Amino acid sequence: MSADWVLDASVLAKCLFSEPDSDTARAAVARADRLIAPDYLFIELSSIAAKKIRREGVTHAYAAEAINRAQSLLDELVPAKPMAVKALELAVEHGVSVYDGLYLALAMVRGSVVLTADIRLVEACKRAGLGRFALRLDEAG
Repeated sequence: MSADWVLDASVLAKCLFSEPDSDTARAAVARADRLIAPDYLFIELSSIAAKKIRREGVTHAYAAEAINRAQSLLDELVPAKPMAVKALELAVEHGVSVYDGLYLALAMVRGSVVLTADIRLVEACKRAGLGRFALRLDEAG
């Protein structure tokens, strides 16, 4: 199955670091026709990398290289600022984080879905009637 997906940091981290379901994430990303993300993704990815350095012993050099490699996996980075108000609305109305709201807002604008490993995000979207905008990594096959 190929698709245009908004890639979130949970899946991107699985592609760049050794995590459960890394192979699944890499295979899904390889099958995608286009991968897009809000530019905020790099802030979130840097936060994940910092935790991996502190908690898992990943070297700073490896984490920095992973962040630099991330750009090559994406077809398009979209500025987050124009989606900030929509992300706020999604957060207030549907109980998702503003950060997840940015991914959702981009998916809505582009008529796409967020590819995510965040089960809580998918469940929140389903409860809010927005399930068509979020796809669990393990269901992307």
